[in-house]
Amino acid sequence: MAIPSIAIYGMGRFGRALAGALPEGVLVRTGGRSRAPHGYEDLHAQGPAAFMHDLKAELVILSVPDDALETVAAELAAQPGAVGRFYVHTSGARGADAIIALADSDIGVFHILQSFPLEGGSALIPGSYATVAGEPKLVGVLRELAEVLKLTVLEQPDPFDHAAYHAAAVLASNALIALLDTGCQLLMQAGIPAAQAEKMLIPLAQGTLQNAQSQGLLDALTGPVARGDVGTIQQHLSILTGESRQAYIAMMLSVADTAARSGRTPSDKLSEIRRLLTQT
Repeated sequence: MAIPSIAIYGMGRFGRALAGALPEGVLVRTGGRSRAPHGYEDLHAQGPAAFMHDLKAELVILSVPDDALETVAAELAAQPGAVGRFYVHTSGARGADAIIALADSDIGVFHILQSFPLEGGSALIPGSYATVAGEPKLVGVLRELAEVLKLTVLEQPDPFDHAAYHAAAVLASNALIALLDTGCQLLMQAGIPAAQAEKMLIPLAQGTLQNAQSQGLLDALTGPVARGDVGTIQQHLSILTGESRQAYIAMMLSVADTAARSGRTPSDKLSEIRRLLTQT
């Protein structure tokens, strides 16, 4: 399948992951305020003027921080030859209007719902979900790109609540790391050395995610709240203090809501658990 020639402005984690996943010959230029990352020296142009100079790319992807989108779009739009191509940004929190300065061309959104490491992120793209937005012709181009990258693509409906969408992603990704870090601190409190504590919850989390994928979220729920084990939760609360206690209470209240939706936990047990969590 033919996809357009592509230029990426912003070579952070997302930009490098996407660049590494593109078929050979598709990427014609990278750019950004910083110098080229390793492996992209021959394609890299530093700054908006150099990036746009004699640019042959049909699709320009802006992979920059959310708060920089308006500024970068305005800088690119001010360069000669800016009009007449497709422009998209990769933010999950913003709509196409974030790059409205480029509206003399077709503008849109191409967001991959994935967390990328500093290096090697390309391997995480296949199998991920992506959401796209834009005029029909641009959406068609983005769908073709998503198919080549082996993404499951969804078109953002109109209206689309970007804040709710992005908050969901933050909870599933960033909050997960914070919860694992809190769990690590508790393991060290239990007497487990830090080197082991940092690693040993990862397989548990991976198993939980596999269960969620194979069984569905509600059937994958286990633990004392789902079982209605009030005594176990009392035991936990008796030793928790500070930030770990706050995190536990907040998350177990959320777990209680999930348990209620699952229909597997008696309502009287859930009421008792909620009283215990909110009165301590």
